[in-house]
Amino acid sequence: MFLKKLLNRRHDLSFRLALWYAGILMATLLCTLVILYAYLGTYLRNQVDSALLNELREFNTLYREGGLDAIEREMELESESEGIGRVFFRLVDKDGQTLLHSDMSAWHGVAVDQIQISHTRIDNHYFETKEVPDQDFEARVLVGRLGADYFLQIVHSLREDGLFLSDLATLLMWFAAALAMIGVASGWYISGRAMSGINAITQAAEKITAGQFDTRAKAENQLGEIDKLATTFNTMLDRIQTLVAGMREVTDNIAHDLKSPIARIRTAAELALHGEKKPAEYTAVIANTINECDRLLALVDTMLFLSEMESGTRKTQLEKVDLAHLVHEACDLFQPLAEDKRIALAVQQNNATCIVKGESATLQRMIANLLDNAIKYTPEDGRITVQLKSFRKEALLVFEDNGIGIARENLPRIFERFYRCDKSRHHSGSGLGLSLARAIVEDHGGSVQVSSRYGQGTVVTVSLPRSNSL
Repeated sequence: MFLKKLLNRRHDLSFRLALWYAGILMATLLCTLVILYAYLGTYLRNQVDSALLNELREFNTLYREGGLDAIEREMELESESEGIGRVFFRLVDKDGQTLLHSDMSAWHGVAVDQIQISHTRIDNHYFETKEVPDQDFEARVLVGRLGADYFLQIVHSLREDGLFLSDLATLLMWFAAALAMIGVASGWYISGRAMSGINAITQAAEKITAGQFDTRAKAENQLGEIDKLATTFNTMLDRIQTLVAGMREVTDNIAHDLKSPIARIRTAAELALHGEKKPAEYTAVIANTINECDRLLALVDTMLFLSEMESGTRKTQLEKVDLAHLVHEACDLFQPLAEDKRIALAVQQNNATCIVKGESATLQRMIANLLDNAIKYTPEDGRITVQLKSFRKEALLVFEDNGIGIARENLPRIFERFYRCDKSRHHSGSGLGLSLARAIVEDHGGSVQVSSRYGQGTVVTVSLPRSNSL
């Protein structure tokens, strides 16, 4: 049953993370233990070699002082003190003939060959590890020069070192097995801990998919990255919810702005069908229908243009544009409308020209929208001033009026689509003018700021960057 559950979870990320963690831990541990084992084996071998070389030096000293008799006595003493099965000594001549040896009852089959003697003639001593016939251990063999005419063979048993390394290998294997179990358990715990936050986010996403849009992922007591992911996920959900609410509001406003002209068109057409009318009356109905259609088309065109600007799908054709010329053209165009309301419209500028890099048609549309708003919300006998200030790195375009102004609570929302401060909508318009103006300015790398005091007037400041290449 357990194996079946384990196989069912083999594709889970937590299961694979646990396996990866345990695998990497085991590979690292095995490499460490192998290196440790090899190091200890080498260390023990070096200790034996060092001891054998010391023995060879002592025998050379004895030979110089006491000759072969001293060598024979020392062989017997060393063999008895260390043990016959642990060490063996043999003295041979240049032809490999044995002259002296200690008790060799445990060392049958260990001989001195010409290869060892030839190596010793070159390097003064020669080491070799050999298997001992009829024994379950190896021996370390040293053949060294003794005086000018003899060669001494010292054979040291590696039985104790082999048993130690064997016991060490067994201990290390048990140690590795225990650490492997700990590694698997730790990997499972860590991966489960790491995945708990992701599982919480997944559950939250499933609830949102089911329609519980207020659900949020918990971001408490999680790992740093998971906590950041949960926070980002919640921020994204808040943003989406805000956008959805905004879309609903936009939809409501669109429905309102489209419904009114369509209703007027239908009413006029219905009235024209009842009873006989004079040609002038039919002409008026047709003209009214055309005006309403133009208004609808302008609304749809503005919405499409604004969507393209905000989504970045519209490619702005940048060129050198004289902003001063565009301002004067727009003011000349709106001058008759301002005169009808007895509004004083003036232009002020610090330079004759102000060259920026932009698209003439869209910049002209932005200026027209801001001028239209200023005239629309400025009462009769009012004043509107358009100031153009040209600096080295930027151009400032300031629209100042002494109109009805904007209440403080409405200022944060004035750039929203279809938002109108006058809820009664007694002023004509679609509520897209400021949204469109800001989109155009930001598309040109600039910014728009609005300051206003209710009942005293409004100041709209447009900042556009100037290219150094101009």
